[in-house]
Amino acid sequence: MKWSEQTPPKGGMKYHRSQLTGILRSKAKVPFNCDHCGLLFETYACWAKRYATHYCGRACAWASRIIRFPKDCVICGFIMMLTPSLAVRKFTCSRNCMRKKRVTNNMTVRSSPDYKAIAKHLKKNAVCKLCGTFNGPWAVMGIKTWVEDGLSCAEGSKAYLACRHCHMESVASLAVNSTYMTDRIKYYKEKK
Repeated sequence: MKWSEQTPPKGGMKYHRSQLTGILRSKAKVPFNCDHCGLLFETYACWAKRYATHYCGRACAWASRIIRFPKDCVICGFIMMLTPSLAVRKFTCSRNCMRKKRVTNNMTVRSSPDYKAIAKHLKKNAVCKLCGTFNGPWAVMGIKTWVEDGLSCAEGSKAYLACRHCHMESVASLAVNSTYMTDRIKYYKEKK
């Protein structure tokens, strides 16, 4: 029962606790059932209105925080026991399931651990293969990516680094020949 649903004691809220006699002090208290164990206890109405939950002691307050809810993994169906805060934001039981979820949700394959490891290894010896400069920012090229059993995989035997300038020059022809650009060129020709 909420404290607001109970009628306040007759004279309990009028005076400060130190000014009350022993009998009036007991009148100023409101009975509650502990939200964790169900034990009946009394607390002052001014303290009770501060919180939405009421516990008989610190042990029950801490024990209520440890309560876990079952939630199924969206990939494999494994039942996870999560705290209320984690249950809102966690959907998978392991890193492999998280990788599968990323790929099935059309997230980039570049978020896979294999791709990141290859890129990190290449960036240790940062030299542009096309022009030989040591200045970045870098673009990783030549990594073969694929999806296998729902996991994103990468293979970097032919991978190399290119500076931004060389990378933009190498993909300029692909950009011009892309369907987006051909559609835009066609649109502007028809518009004239």
